[in-house]
Amino acid sequence: MFFIFGTRTARIKKYTDNQKRCENCKTFGFEVKIYKDYFHLFYIPVFPVGSKSAKVNCNSCGRSIHTETIQRHYESINRTPFYLYAFPVIFLVLLLILVIGNINNQEQKKYFVDNPQVGDVYLIRKEENNAPIYYFLKLASMKEDTIIAYHNTFIYYNFTTKLGDEDYFVKNDKLIFTKKELKQMLNKMEINSVERDYNNSKGFDRVR
Repeated sequence: MFFIFGTRTARIKKYTDNQKRCENCKTFGFEVKIYKDYFHLFYIPVFPVGSKSAKVNCNSCGRSIHTETIQRHYESINRTPFYLYAFPVIFLVLLLILVIGNINNQEQKKYFVDNPQVGDVYLIRKEENNAPIYYFLKLASMKEDTIIAYHNTFIYYNFTTKLGDEDYFVKNDKLIFTKKELKQMLNKMEINSVERDYNNSKGFDRVR
């Protein structure tokens, strides 16, 4: 992956100071600009570096003014802006969104398993020779505590969210579960996901 990183300088504040007179043109009015260096990644600020710096120029003649009193004053009254920490803030927000999304998904999965419906499709994850395998089960019918499910024809060696183009559920390949057994599979993390109200693009309507 190609990374663009380095340091840049941001102007964080601009002032007009009318208390001092320019020795060159004898007029009052200085323009004061405050700068801060920051480290960036893909031009997004990651964290500030170094000290703040102030540049002072005469508003009339534009001459650069070197006065430590004014520079230090304005450097001291300015805080480092929050946006110079943009990258870690964005990262934390995205991480929080992923965590909340995962919690919601887990809660929804538990609800679906606790309240099964005909047509639900389970992605099952098992270990085989110390490697994960995946397959699908489609709930075909329910009677009281007994649930009959169809098995698909393929085994998948990577996580997937849909059937392969040539895959389908087999009517004659029926598996019988109780609701308790499904909950036990969920607790053992064998039920990787549950699909309900899905569209036909996932292939879950193919039953032969």
